[in-house]
Amino acid sequence: MTALPGDVARVALDLPLRANLSALDNIALIPLYQRHFSAAESARQAQAMLDQLGHADIALLRDPDMTPSQRFVTKLARAIILKRPRLVIDRPGAMLYDVPYPEFIRQLAAQDAMAGTWEIFDFSWNQALYQA
Repeated sequence: MTALPGDVARVALDLPLRANLSALDNIALIPLYQRHFSAAESARQAQAMLDQLGHADIALLRDPDMTPSQRFVTKLARAIILKRPRLVIDRPGAMLYDVPYPEFIRQLAAQDAMAGTWEIFDFSWNQALYQA
């Protein structure tokens, strides 16, 4: 795959979570290693992101213990915490087979803290799902 521009954060099936880490720790890796925040501050930011997405209750779950939608929220939070202006969601149906995903994504995107442009790339036969 070609590298994405620096203004893009991506959520995709091929960007796995660290199975041995909790949702909180998977998200906290971003501010910890990319912005050099302390572990405590990184964890605080990760918890705040989960709170903003309305999924604070998944913070301690590890990847094997998550539902597909919980895993997606963790990946989404990890992408959003990068604070890039564009968010690309690549084939959400492959990740969100446990919920009606166009509506699930709309609800997440409607949260107050969500900013920037959200772009969904999906198979052409699924494009009708996003017309609303």
